[in-house]
Amino acid sequence: MPKFGDTAADSAAQKIVGEQFPDRDIVALSIDNIASGGGGIHCSTHDQPGTPAA
Repeated sequence: MPKFGDTAADSAAQKIVGEQFPDRDIVALSIDNIASGGGGIHCSTHDQPGTPAA
């Protein structure tokens, strides 16, 4: 999940996500380099190449 540099808000968000996915490791990553040009993790990852339909 994204980490925005606001320690209190980032911790609260990570706790909420952790409660929703108790069997998963929730890892917060700084997105400063991604977000500086606009967008965020979603914008950087949503266009994943796939296999063309036959």
